[in-house]
Amino acid sequence: MKEALRNLLLKMVGCPYIWGGANPWTGLDCSGFAIWCLQVFGVLSSGDWTAAELAAHLQHVGECRIDEADVGDLVFYAPDGIHISHVMVALGRGLCVGASGGGPDTETFDDARKLGAAVKVKPIRYRSDLVKILRVSLILEAIEAEAWEKRAPLDATAQAHGAPAPVGNAPRVGV
Repeated sequence: MKEALRNLLLKMVGCPYIWGGANPWTGLDCSGFAIWCLQVFGVLSSGDWTAAELAAHLQHVGECRIDEADVGDLVFYAPDGIHISHVMVALGRGLCVGASGGGPDTETFDDARKLGAAVKVKPIRYRSDLVKILRVSLILEAIEAEAWEKRAPLDATAQAHGAPAPVGNAPRVGV
């Protein structure tokens, strides 16, 4: 699941930054990008949050250090060290991806193009106001484990009817 999320995150590079944007077809702002990607993978239900609200909503998952940041963890920034105003999604290896380079006046694709405002890959420390990294990757791991548990009975039923057992990373019956 993490590899699929990494692939999705990287495919979004270049998508225009639009203030208040919540989907890739009309543009995304920083929280819209993070929320949309995590909703695709079932980490978040429907909803719209600012970066600060997203941090508060997911605070229960716990924090990690930069060297522990894994695919899907959320990286938060606060210019004053307290009030979170920006979020990116970790890719692992000290990198993150997110919508950046725009602001409240970035309302059209033309505005975004002029500013170079888009989804970009950056080092986690690309800003000096990093305040926390939330361990959302643990939710991804739990979702993946639950999905495999639900698929096991399908495999057993299929094998009882003559299907071969899954081998290694081979696709499982019912996928």
